[in-house]
Amino acid sequence: MLKRAVRTMQYVLVFLVFLAGGYIMFRYTRGVPGSSASPQSNNAAMVRELMLAKRVMFVGAHPDDIEFYCGGFVHALCKRGVEVTLVIGTRGGKGRKGSAKRRLEDLRTRHQLDSARILGGAQVVFFDYPDKGLSNHVAEFANDLKNLIGKLKPDVVISWDPDFIYNPHPDHRAAAEAAKLAAVALGSRVCYYGTREPNLWFGFDNDASNIKLRAIRAHRTEVPWLFLPFARRFLTQKDSSEGAKIGSKYAEVYRCVGEWPSKP
Repeated sequence: MLKRAVRTMQYVLVFLVFLAGGYIMFRYTRGVPGSSASPQSNNAAMVRELMLAKRVMFVGAHPDDIEFYCGGFVHALCKRGVEVTLVIGTRGGKGRKGSAKRRLEDLRTRHQLDSARILGGAQVVFFDYPDKGLSNHVAEFANDLKNLIGKLKPDVVISWDPDFIYNPHPDHRAAAEAAKLAAVALGSRVCYYGTREPNLWFGFDNDASNIKLRAIRAHRTEVPWLFLPFARRFLTQKDSSEGAKIGSKYAEVYRCVGEWPSKP
């Protein structure tokens, strides 16, 4: 009887492992297929201009948003000595309450800081809007971003795409709208990630990809270590397909608004 119970528990555990693995694959592939767009002849000039920036601000809704879509670019900017700021709208409490919410938020805050260090030492600014509730605070978040942009004076602001977003989580849309409102109000140059209509491809190599994956891995509540090798191929699938379009091992894609490169 005891052996049968143990065997049943083993079967249940195996089932849960595969169920969790399937969830991870779904979570991290459903929003990041390769785009159908192709690079234009001025792609290299656009990348050069972006890399000349002195200060760049990235805006995300949750800890880990920016790493998945922009980790290679963030690492390259940090490596060049650019002042990079990662602005996170929520601490990722996932709608939990009480002490469970506080514990998860504390964990995800530490994981975000660890990830920023791995990418090269980007500054992180957190806001405490509710996870799964950022859409109720777009105007407030936009005002916070305006104040932060006025203080830090970034050469470019990079956020979720408000118009052609790939992964339409309500918080992603809210962060996109807030960043757009703030950038337009202040006349800031802006590019968008997580877009279905890119016009810029940023290429990077194996070393940068490995650093990006390490930064993603730092978000341990989102990518459990048991499934990292299993999920790795899916995490790099989009970057690889986009990189092939510009003759690079990997690439991230962005939609930059306005005139890029700018006229001399």
